[in-house]
Amino acid sequence: MRIDTGRVVHGGREALVVTVAGEIDVLTVDRLRAAVAAGFEQLPDGATLVIDMTDVTFLGSPGLQALVDATRAARRRSEPLHIAVDYTRPVIRPIELAGLDDVLALFHTVDQAVTS
Repeated sequence: MRIDTGRVVHGGREALVVTVAGEIDVLTVDRLRAAVAAGFEQLPDGATLVIDMTDVTFLGSPGLQALVDATRAARRRSEPLHIAVDYTRPVIRPIELAGLDDVLALFHTVDQAVTS
């Protein structure tokens, strides 16, 4: 799994984007959790934290739990968390099967996640 973090400004809105590529499973989920926690700590006032999962090739149940936990943490902090998921990828299927598509703030692209 590869994780990169960078700032993006689009349409006058700023976001910190955590880009994840590869498989998210029991062996890699702690890296995702650490990257999201660091993202919250680095998040400028008024910015959105975006998790870009468009290059994720596998999303196991530990990854689903990490996304739910991150969403709960964002709500507690009153900070927006958006998740970019390309709907043609295998990531959306486990999200839908778990019924999390109504819980997570999902977007088709990073640009949509930033500007919403």
